[in-house]
Amino acid sequence: MNCSLSFDCLHVWQNFCMQWHSMQDSHVVGPAQTIQALPPNSSMPFGRGNTVFIAYESSELLSPAASECMCNPFACNLDSHRMIASHLNQPFLYVEFFNFSHSSVNTFNGLRLVTPTPVTDMYLVHRCIHLNNTALGDIVPLESVRQVIQLIPKFGREVSAAMNCDNSLQLAREFYVNNFADKETFHVILSYQ
Repeated sequence: MNCSLSFDCLHVWQNFCMQWHSMQDSHVVGPAQTIQALPPNSSMPFGRGNTVFIAYESSELLSPAASECMCNPFACNLDSHRMIASHLNQPFLYVEFFNFSHSSVNTFNGLRLVTPTPVTDMYLVHRCIHLNNTALGDIVPLESVRQVIQLIPKFGREVSAAMNCDNSLQLAREFYVNNFADKETFHVILSYQ
């Protein structure tokens, strides 16, 4: 696709740091965490990135994106000698989405809520893919990141011998959100529903 862009230069970062306020006590600030997104190379053909929880409502600026998703981030910022709209003058992330599984949705008082799976007591998510098996991605503001999370592949009866820590996010399709890593993960998911 050929199109005219309103900027001349693009700065790309492979990591950024964030801190969060506790969902239970806003006076408590969590430790600083570095979120990485390393590009593919010969030893890591899929690259490597941390997984984060985002809360973002799509708008005209960006293509429609599911809100409250897990994603792998790649950070960038626009630099321009031309005038650009103020809402574009901020850091952005390219993200690939994971959505909550509809198999663990329950209704409470008329509200549909995602609930943890019964046996593991962890939320279940799945990778969002196009029909051609490529990841569904989008560009969202950096400020939409809420929490670093850990995903654990949901293994079936057989596991590919080729799967390892560098490619499990690409080879597996379903994952558990490790809400035992810290209590904030569980509370972040509950609070953004």
